[in-house]
Amino acid sequence: MSTIDYDKAVHLIVHGQRDLIDSIKHKLSSLGFAEDKIVPASLQKTGNVGEYVAMAWPPMHATEIILSEITGINQAEAKNNVMGAWSNISQKEISRIPLS
Repeated sequence: MSTIDYDKAVHLIVHGQRDLIDSIKHKLSSLGFAEDKIVPASLQKTGNVGEYVAMAWPPMHATEIILSEITGINQAEAKNNVMGAWSNISQKEISRIPLS
């Protein structure tokens, strides 16, 4: 298991469920992540290697947060992909955190 750097950015992917943003931020900050480093993911630009992704899962009725570390970025352009730039990253799952 990776050592978590709680000062690195965490990119939130909520699959359009914006009502989950505050509860996910609260869960992550209660675990020790810096609240100002928890940011919405952008479709145009990914995070950097070593940063984290927190994804609400499953997409349409989230019951947990999948926390992963970004381990690599393929510089190829994402064309017509609903995941945008995020389709080009490699990540390693660190943990699953219940939303309730």
